[in-house]
Amino acid sequence: MNKIKILVVDDEAGIRDALNENLSDDGYAVFLEKGAIEATKLQKEENLDVILLDIWMPDCDGISLWK
Repeated sequence: MNKIKILVVDDEAGIRDALNENLSDDGYAVFLEKGAIEATKLQKEENLDVILLDIWMPDCDGISLWK
């Protein structure tokens, strides 16, 4: 069975780490990125199922990245 792939995009390491720990413990494959550039690159490389976006990031807000 394939794991559901979740990308967490947040500029705060503590939030990324907490989500990673909780989601990984629940059996999800978790990818972590700190900004829009990295997230866009990973999204093109992986067949992701879910993306969790921070709204306020220094390089791009989550709404713009989502669009």
